[in-house]
Amino acid sequence: MLLLVGCAFPQQGTDTPNEIGGTYYVNGTDSRGTEYGGQLILTPTDNPDEFAMQWIITGSVQTGIGTWDGTTLDATWSTIEEFEPASGTAAYTIQGDGTLIGERHMDGLDGVGYEEAFPVRQE
Repeated sequence: MLLLVGCAFPQQGTDTPNEIGGTYYVNGTDSRGTEYGGQLILTPTDNPDEFAMQWIITGSVQTGIGTWDGTTLDATWSTIEEFEPASGTAAYTIQGDGTLIGERHMDGLDGVGYEEAFPVRQE
């Protein structure tokens, strides 16, 4: 069963971080140059500036924690697979339409990955 959660579309620099919670379609290129796609789910936690994050993407499931500072969502992440563990960091900025655009870094690699996350719009 797939659960889709709607999300609001705050302006860059929003003071209300819960507005970025929800489900996003994601496209990216990792630090090795491999393209991927899937979903990113941001779930507010008890801390008003913190989100539980889950990426369900091509070939991997990753979990992490993101902290919103009003302009940037900074995250740490790791894979949940035992056969190819990976971890790293990411930093996203929010666009006027609610899209998150950011860079992702994988621990142990020098390259930089890029990711765009587009909010799932509820009809």
